[in-house]
Parts: sequence; structure tokens; C-alpha cells
Amino acid sequence: MHESNLTEDLFSHALLHAREANARRIVSIKVVIGALSDATPDSIRFYFESLSSGTIAEGATLEFGATPGRAHCNACGRDVTIDELYTACPACDEFALVITDGNAVYLDSLNVET
Repeated sequence: MHESNLTEDLFSHALLHAREANARRIVSIKVVIGALSDATPDSIRFYFESLSSGTIAEGATLEFGATPGRAHCNACGRDVTIDELYTACPACDEFALVITDGNAVYLDSLNVET
């Protein structure tokens, strides 16, 4: 259910930006998924196809990029790259990480026909 709402937000933002550009059609959309997010390209694609039917986004190509998970360790003060949301600091093995990046999903770019 989470990815349904997430995809609705992505879809709304894509339509908003397309309208601002006076687009006739959305050709492609690039979505970035953080490594610490639980979203998947397949789920986003599934919901997007349902939402876009009959709109200027119908048939648009979805492209996906990724960002790594990043965190700051309050124990050792280092900024580290992580692959899992709940993990120990790879530098000091303490569970004192504060996520700083890589847990979001966002619309990166939009290619339209005007």
C-alpha cells in the first residue's frame, strides 16, 4: 500500500511539471530510489501504469536510478555508507547511526513533448 501512495505522489508531481511546461505528452520519467527505501521499480511501474491510463503520461517510459544509504554515527562522528536501515556503524560497530540520505524516493527528471 505504501508504494501505491508513493506512486500517486510521483505521478501528481510529474503531471504538475508537465502542465507547467505546456506538455502534450510525457515521454519518460526518471525516478530515484534510495538504497534504504523499501520501494521497488516493479511496484512503482505497476501502480504508474494504472494511474497513467488515459492521461498525457500513458505510455511514458519509467527509468530508475539509485542513491546509496548514508548515515552519521553519533558514537565515532564519521559519515558512512550503509546498505541496511537498521545496522551498526561499519567504522566502530556501535548502533548510533542517524540516517542522512538514501531513504527517499523522488522524481529526478521528466522528458516531455510540447
